[in-house]
Amino acid sequence: MPGVRRAITRTPEGSQRADLLELFFDLAFLATLALTSQKMAAEQTWTGIGQALLLLSTLWAVWITTTSFTDIYSPQERPIQLVVLGIMFGGMLMSAALPTAFGAHGLVFGATWAGINWGRGLVLIPSLRGRREQERPVRILLWTGLSGTLWIVGGLLPDADTRLVVWLAALGVDYVAFGLRFPIPGRRPLPHYNVSPEHLAERYQQIYILALGELVLIAVLTLSRMPFSLDRIGAFLAAFVTAVVLWWSHARRTGAVLRTAIERSAHRTRLVRTNPYVHWLMVTGVVGIAAGFERVIRHPMQRPDDILVALLLGGAALFLAGRALLDHEVADRIPRAHLAGIVVTVAAGWVAPWLPGLALSVLATVVLLSVVVAEAVRFRRGAKRA
Repeated sequence: MPGVRRAITRTPEGSQRADLLELFFDLAFLATLALTSQKMAAEQTWTGIGQALLLLSTLWAVWITTTSFTDIYSPQERPIQLVVLGIMFGGMLMSAALPTAFGAHGLVFGATWAGINWGRGLVLIPSLRGRREQERPVRILLWTGLSGTLWIVGGLLPDADTRLVVWLAALGVDYVAFGLRFPIPGRRPLPHYNVSPEHLAERYQQIYILALGELVLIAVLTLSRMPFSLDRIGAFLAAFVTAVVLWWSHARRTGAVLRTAIERSAHRTRLVRTNPYVHWLMVTGVVGIAAGFERVIRHPMQRPDDILVALLLGGAALFLAGRALLDHEVADRIPRAHLAGIVVTVAAGWVAPWLPGLALSVLATVVLLSVVVAEAVRFRRGAKRA
């Protein structure tokens, strides 16, 4: 009817699959992963690693909030498409500013993240005028008004350490508000929306595969810029095997049944709420491993420093922790093989300084491979008993 505005929220009869626009959006996030990995590989201090983790966590918030956004609102509708494209441009700008976010381009990074949050709310609120769904973007805009101010103030500060502290507070506000569903005094937290299990599962599967693509990309680009040698090709092979193992661990196990778990789990709400944090652990672990392999392929026989040990073994431990927590949320169990793998990676840190980088990368690969094999054996035995 003339004058009647179309609903922009998802409907049960509409498509529940991830839209091609969302896949297009993910291309921008690939730049984020690659630049973060390169920044980690180049860092020589723990402060620099902390800065890289904060920047990655911020851009992860861009991806997570956009995924939740397109899970609520249909990307087939024109206002939603414009918002997603605007966020995509903002994410690309933040990625471009990432290498110097604690230098000359701090204001670009912080102000862009604030602008993404404010712009999304300013488009949604009038689009939902007269509907009860309008309360959600209003509350989000209130919270992001606080955090966005901190992001801009941090970007204006000339001292990198002070900027790090202010931005940590701003990121804390963003994550706490998201986790608590944007509460305000005197009102209950926002109710859980009707999630689309198929859409959410696809989005998490896609971003994880994209992270593995970043590992492959970094390995190929690094080797292509160096003279070929047997030790470098050995490190390159270890990177490839690691990528295959990480793919198998997720694609052939818990990741493959994520949609069913969201649909049928008695703890659906908890599963939906914990997925962003669990996948953050896994993706961050993969990025750390990619940064470690970049350094090893460049100098395969060099003794590792503490940073390289943390990137390879710490990255593997982060991935295993995230993978174990995902198993707990999906299957209501903690896989013992993953816990054992975490213990081994931590223990290996004591002997790592005496190993060449190539041996350390092979050790990390063997640990991850052993965990996957142990899980495959357990799965087959369980299937036979069933």
